[in-house]
Amino acid sequence: MAPRKFAPSELALSPMEAWQVLVFFFGGNAGTTPGWLTDNDRSFAQALLIEAVDASYRMSWIEKLWSSTVSPSASIKSILGKLAFKAMKDWLTSCQPVDLKKAKIYTMVKNQLTVNWRSVWQIRIQVGDPVY
Repeated sequence: MAPRKFAPSELALSPMEAWQVLVFFFGGNAGTTPGWLTDNDRSFAQALLIEAVDASYRMSWIEKLWSSTVSPSASIKSILGKLAFKAMKDWLTSCQPVDLKKAKIYTMVKNQLTVNWRSVWQIRIQVGDPVY
């Protein structure tokens, strides 16, 4: 499934915040620097983060079965807090914007999103054209 696309007016993440999200999912320096990110890249990062939180929220009813969650860094938590104030209800399918303030991202959700989108992101970095 393709990630949700955000119009430039819907982008809540700065280039630095989007880069931090991409590093959170893809490690290293995400193959780029914040200054090189386009609005499409920021949209992609924002969609990944929202999907991670939303999918983790859907899984929260079985939290006792999976005790391993990724503890987002302070910068990711700050970004989630910022999204909480800007997120529209239709961005999230399972939780409300207020839930972002206490959001957890399950390791298995993060890992699956990374597996699903790493090659797409690598193509974007190598070719320069977004394929998401």
